[in-house]
Amino acid sequence: MPDRNVRPAVWVSIVIVGLSVAVGLFIQVQSQDPSPPEDMPRAIAIPALYATMGLLAVVGALQRRPAIVVAAGLLCVVGAILSIATIEFVVPGIILIALGAGIEGRPGRRRREAVIAAVAVVLVIGAGVALLSMTEGRCWEAAGSPADPVYTVIPCGGESVIPSGGSTFASGFDSADLTVRGGLSETVLLLSALGLAALTGRGRGVKPVAAAD
Repeated sequence: MPDRNVRPAVWVSIVIVGLSVAVGLFIQVQSQDPSPPEDMPRAIAIPALYATMGLLAVVGALQRRPAIVVAAGLLCVVGAILSIATIEFVVPGIILIALGAGIEGRPGRRRREAVIAAVAVVLVIGAGVALLSMTEGRCWEAAGSPADPVYTVIPCGGESVIPSGGSTFASGFDSADLTVRGGLSETVLLLSALGLAALTGRGRGVKPVAAAD
């Protein structure tokens, strides 16, 4: 029966959330080079995008809404191009699309569900665009010791900074640091996507799935 796709879709969605956590750890490990911390931690903001995709799929599967599940899968596939660290989302994304296509939704709601799914996709993509476009460049110096650096953000006269001597052992220019404004915009848009999916499906429940198990 089509409902048999619900439980696998939920499990794949949970895997996507787990992969999001793994991406955060990977980003954290890769950001050990001398540099002041960003105002919005990249190891949190980037995984939040993919975790939202997984949560959307959970909502869609539990509420038996194939359009939401398929939309989440498409987001995973599209979002996989962001970097080499996110390429692993392609496979679960394709699986979600296949599983979502096999979930039987309620008759007479396909157009409405398609619109809701499309809006959710726009909100998630908008969150990613807001996060990655509302960045800023900054110049910095690191003083003290490499084991316990003290970072100072300094005015930029160009794309490179010459160490001023003394105890300064490193300096640099970061061209695309994530900002609080971008992080807040991302948060609002992601929560809007999740809220839209969850609230528009209230009352649908998972009773039919339980009966089929």
